[in-house]
Amino acid sequence: MIFFKNFKKKRLPAFALSISLAVGGLSITGYAASYSRVSDGVYQMLDGTAVTGVVARGIDVSHWRGSIDWKKAVNDDVSFAMLGTRYSGQVDPYFREYAEKAHAAGIQVGAYIYSYALDVASAEAEADFVLDLIKDYPISFPIAYDLEDNSQAGLSPQQLAEMVNAFCGKIEAAGYYPLLYANDYWLANRIDMSMVNYDVWVARYNVKHAFNTPVMWQATSSGSIDGINGNVDINFLYQDLSKNIASDLWRTIHGSVYYYHDYMMQKNTWIDDGTGWFYLNASGQPATGWLSQKGVSYYLDTATGKMSQGWLKMTDGWHYFNGGGAMKTGWINDGSGWFYLNASGLMSTGWIQDGQNWYLLGNTGAMTTGWQLVNGSWYYLSGSGVRKTGWVGSDSAWYYLNPADGVMLSNTQLTIDNVLYQIDESGVCHAVIPEDTPAEDIPAGDPAGGGQPPAAEDTGIVTPGAANDVIVAFVPPLG
Repeated sequence: MIFFKNFKKKRLPAFALSISLAVGGLSITGYAASYSRVSDGVYQMLDGTAVTGVVARGIDVSHWRGSIDWKKAVNDDVSFAMLGTRYSGQVDPYFREYAEKAHAAGIQVGAYIYSYALDVASAEAEADFVLDLIKDYPISFPIAYDLEDNSQAGLSPQQLAEMVNAFCGKIEAAGYYPLLYANDYWLANRIDMSMVNYDVWVARYNVKHAFNTPVMWQATSSGSIDGINGNVDINFLYQDLSKNIASDLWRTIHGSVYYYHDYMMQKNTWIDDGTGWFYLNASGQPATGWLSQKGVSYYLDTATGKMSQGWLKMTDGWHYFNGGGAMKTGWINDGSGWFYLNASGLMSTGWIQDGQNWYLLGNTGAMTTGWQLVNGSWYYLSGSGVRKTGWVGSDSAWYYLNPADGVMLSNTQLTIDNVLYQIDESGVCHAVIPEDTPAEDIPAGDPAGGGQPPAAEDTGIVTPGAANDVIVAFVPPLG
């Protein structure tokens, strides 16, 4: 998102447009209103001096200003607002109203705290106070640490610099953009700036600041803005800060993790952060473990909250979650084969019955086909995995599978349709034909006669013990 690309031009009366720029001093003469926009990037001070290189104009306000008409303010060239966070040790009574209404009006919202800290620990406590407040609001502008209180006059420049670093470090660690606010004198004499590596918001009223490289300047406390009663602080921004202030990111605040989209903490919703899907609960934190919504079960990583997809091994066994994260039940094909998941979503192994049919699932859950040896007995599973019974075979050999349980018979005799069959050790069936039986009385199925056993199914199967003697091991892919 590009900040401040649409300036609101304040309409000037015709007589106010008589402007001249003096070479060298760059002063502006005429009747243009003070601290107002003259042209792109150029504003005018009270004495007519031009302020150049301005990216945007904004304000800083606290409860002293009372209610503000933010729609009028944005139409009067207010692009950002720095909001006071604390008053008498409590949250500024207007912070919430200002933050919500300024954001709704399209104004970038930042915040500041007037510091009373006297050491690093109290500076960090002030950072915690600010973070606990701003985390629930659409902060799209910097967070400033205001050092100027008389109670801090006895601290050394090094101590003040350490306090700045402590406060700003906590703000930065939480994913916000920190600034140091101080006047020219404090920056030159009171704070050891050689120890500070954070950007500066400098204050100096009605005269151009002496500090060389601020990102923002508080130029006056006596400005006038439509929609605000009384005088107001006017600030000029010198840099586009959009690259430093992300709109979509994870933040860790006081040990809790939150996700922000368009600067707002997300709650009671699914989000995709580019690495996967997460569900943010009513507190804005990632849900973990099992989650049920509208009859669909999801599993969210217990450490990160990331939604599971594909195979996942849990304490009770393997589960499968589709691309949308839904836990699957029944038959699924993961691209490598067929698997069956029970009503609880648990991957099945061994024999299962589905309707009238039986299936054999390997020790990794994959559905088997062809001949399979299970506990010393041979079974035949069709191409669709159904356990066969009765006759199976081809012209070269026929086998008989017990109609009750599908076990291949061997080393026995069997009479079917008045024909006696001798079944050898390998399960091959041979019709037993007395030697004096006339050729015309030889029943179909006798190998010498070239026939097939009655009601046989020609499956083109291989002989048991050849290609598919054992269940092939297969490990389901991890999601």
